[in-house]
Amino acid sequence: MKKKNIRLIALLVALLMSVAFIASCSNSNNGSQTTGTTDADDSTETGDILIGVLSPTSGSEAYYGRDMLQSYQLAVEEINAAGGVLGRNLALYHADDACDPNTASQAAARIVTSDVDFVVGGYCSGATISALQQFYDEDLLMLISAANSTNITALGLEQTFMLNGTADHGAAMVAQLCEFLGSTKVALIHQGDAYTQNLSDTCERVLPESGLEIVTVEVMEQGSADVSAIVTAVLYSGADFVYWCGYHADGSNVIKQLRQGGYTGEIAVGDGSASVELIEACGPAGEGVYVTSPPYVGFTEGGEDFIADYNEMFGMEPGTYATLCYDTIYILKEAIEAAGTLETSAVRDAIAAIEYDGLSGFTKFTANRELAISNFIVIQIVDGEFVLISF
Repeated sequence: MKKKNIRLIALLVALLMSVAFIASCSNSNNGSQTTGTTDADDSTETGDILIGVLSPTSGSEAYYGRDMLQSYQLAVEEINAAGGVLGRNLALYHADDACDPNTASQAAARIVTSDVDFVVGGYCSGATISALQQFYDEDLLMLISAANSTNITALGLEQTFMLNGTADHGAAMVAQLCEFLGSTKVALIHQGDAYTQNLSDTCERVLPESGLEIVTVEVMEQGSADVSAIVTAVLYSGADFVYWCGYHADGSNVIKQLRQGGYTGEIAVGDGSASVELIEACGPAGEGVYVTSPPYVGFTEGGEDFIADYNEMFGMEPGTYATLCYDTIYILKEAIEAAGTLETSAVRDAIAAIEYDGLSGFTKFTANRELAISNFIVIQIVDGEFVLISF
């Protein structure tokens, strides 16, 4: 063979190898694969089990989304180190939903086209809802770790399960807290989206059954700097208990303006604001505020070991939904092993029947795939830290 031809063939081989290397190393700006060695399209029987993760890692709720992803990563690392699932490693493919329905729809499309086997995640209910139909249409089972609007299960998508306590659980906790504090007149504030309005509507329906009077229901536009009209309405209503049903970014503003406006009654926030960032954002105005919270890791059995492992891996403290996200992966593992296959209907049935005692407490599901037994706790900001309240 002539030297000219040899050089031409060598150049062509080098070019093909370069293209292959670039393709294997590149990630989409909006999606990334972590933990494991499987390419996004490798879902063969001998490849990694690929799990799509839908969570916000940009925008106002990015703190929660990053914590969710890291908690999944910790569980995956542990499981892989112990031999994996059915002899295969787990891997994660993450897509950022930015807590926005339109962005979530795009993120769901990326997850679907990445040939994942299952999906976990879901922080903001509205964003989660916009993604669920795509997963259902592709026969993908989703375990929702944080989003908890009953509008999710109202969709009737039989392969969608919610691990977080529902709005009914939150309302029941508010009723107990009001009884504990001696409060009788409740003001509700929400932001009109799938999560916050669902929680407010549920409280408006449930709390009067416990003898509580709903004296006003206010709606705050997301990102509003001035909420003086809401403060005036709350003061005029005679409320002795304010329940903020929204997320922490706006909740801190409401709390500060309520205190600045002269409100001296009790304030509590829902699980969407259960974050140390709430403490930082509120400053002194947050002192004494109660939170109806998911099982916060600092107050759960085995939490110290988890915190140490999380700290070692990520160099920071775990957040509010860490326990639920960590358990999500282990519940999926147990269901796959019980089913003995990755086939959706078999794993779905195994999850529906599961009774799992984990870091977040006891998990089993109702017939409509909601968490059967509330795992909510009440914590309070005292001296700039969360403390557990027992009653």
